[in-house]
Amino acid sequence: MLIGLIVAIVGYFLQQRAWRQKNIEEVRRLEFEECLKLIDEIGRAIDERLMQTSRYAEIVRKCEKNSKVESEFQESIEGWMGAFSSRKSKIYHYYGREAMIEFENVVHSQMREVSEILKREGRLGLANLSSKHRKESRAASARIDFARHSSFKFLRELNERLSNGDVGRTSLVNNIRDGALDNISKVYLLKRMFAINS
Repeated sequence: MLIGLIVAIVGYFLQQRAWRQKNIEEVRRLEFEECLKLIDEIGRAIDERLMQTSRYAEIVRKCEKNSKVESEFQESIEGWMGAFSSRKSKIYHYYGREAMIEFENVVHSQMREVSEILKREGRLGLANLSSKHRKESRAASARIDFARHSSFKFLRELNERLSNGDVGRTSLVNNIRDGALDNISKVYLLKRMFAINS
């Protein structure tokens, strides 16, 4: 009877551990899929915004009026801003605070700045700008290229973190770098202590 009780208790703990691991793996799979969708969504939004900005820059440089291009440029800005907070929130959830800050302060800021420069030039004309603003307008193409490079770098970093499994809440499980002891199992610590791989 004592052996049966011991077997039942050991079986219970092993089953609980297996269920926990299965749950973690399921959440990890779901987080991976959500991160893929997020990267795709951000990539498409960046491409659209930069494409419309480039098209608008071209007509501004030529001093042309093209209501279709101007309208599409404005719609790309509105579409970007309409989903901006949602994307920031998702980046924060899956990739953390630093990635969210980089998205806002680097990727978004560079596109916003070049858009403001182009809108000013389109509204006032190059000849009517101050020398500082003329200099900014002449560098608009380089700013677009720099924004494109920064955006590509940001997306590459997100993809690399996803490939390494360094995303979402499941990345905190058994992660001794994080320092959250509640997320580290005793079995994992014993394996590390005795250098056991599994």
